[in-house]
Amino acid sequence: MIETAHLLHNMSTPPKSVVKYNGLRNDATIADINCTRAGGLPLSNDGAFGAFITFRLPENLRRCGAETVLKRLGLQPGSTPEKTLLDLIEVRAKELRLPDACVVMPTNIDHSCPWPDPLAILAVITKSSASIWLRSKTPRLSVLRKTSAISLLVPPVFADQIEGLSS
Repeated sequence: MIETAHLLHNMSTPPKSVVKYNGLRNDATIADINCTRAGGLPLSNDGAFGAFITFRLPENLRRCGAETVLKRLGLQPGSTPEKTLLDLIEVRAKELRLPDACVVMPTNIDHSCPWPDPLAILAVITKSSASIWLRSKTPRLSVLRKTSAISLLVPPVFADQIEGLSS
């Protein structure tokens, strides 16, 4: 005869989990009346810890294929334009002074655009999901059909490095 263990079940209360994270909040005082910190990048109105930056594709690169994008960038598409563009995006993504991951935020017209170069913009847009930018993510050119701008929340340590680029 095989003896089986008996399980106890509590059927009176359904299981429930709640996860909250407030780690990106800044309780520090604001530096001046313009809601900017020492480096000059604006703090968000809701107290987010860091700076919002936006990457906006120029009109002539929106909803274009790899061959068209390369031509409009003044580059030769070659026999494999998609691979060529993906390789350029990977190189540019490694050069960006951003953390390896950033939270994607709703884009606002007031967010700074410190990198106007199209490859930086392509790198951020094609390596982003609806919630996060990942440097190590494989770029998806298909996202260019529907997304022309992305905003990231960048921690202060990285925002200070970006400020040097935008001045």
